[in-house]
Amino acid sequence: MRFFHLKSIFVFIFLPISFSAFANVGLGGSFSYNVSTTPSEAVSFTVRSDKSPWGVFLNAHLKKNIFSVFVDDWFVNERIAEHADYFVLWGISGGGRVDDGIFEIATGSRFGAGLDFFFFKRHMEFFAQAVWNPYFGVKKEDGGFSPIIRPLNFPCSAGLRIWF
Repeated sequence: MRFFHLKSIFVFIFLPISFSAFANVGLGGSFSYNVSTTPSEAVSFTVRSDKSPWGVFLNAHLKKNIFSVFVDDWFVNERIAEHADYFVLWGISGGGRVDDGIFEIATGSRFGAGLDFFFFKRHMEFFAQAVWNPYFGVKKEDGGFSPIIRPLNFPCSAGLRIWF
């Protein structure tokens, strides 16, 4: 368990540094509520670059020992007003749960859309997005394995990024 925490700290420190090779980088956080058969809340660290269509969310769930990563390609990102953009995305998700006697690992696809609102010469961004994220995986509990299949999973996020 101790090794897992060291890897998490490594990811949270060095991932933003690697993204800083791009000219404009947005670093921030968000709150997500997952509307599904198993609802949950999560806080996220998010990284996005102006030079790349990809955005990354590193999530920690609030009530369970669950972690997840979302990598999204904003293939449509258009300005609708001076301070507002809309985006359409596709992506992948992966995550897991390491708890007392429970181990889960799952992956899935993501399709969604959202809005960005920019302030202070586009250095502060408020965003909101809704995503359909069906996923599948495997769960080990009480010595046995069982499949995880969740076709109805809708993470909705709102957050803030500061652009450097």
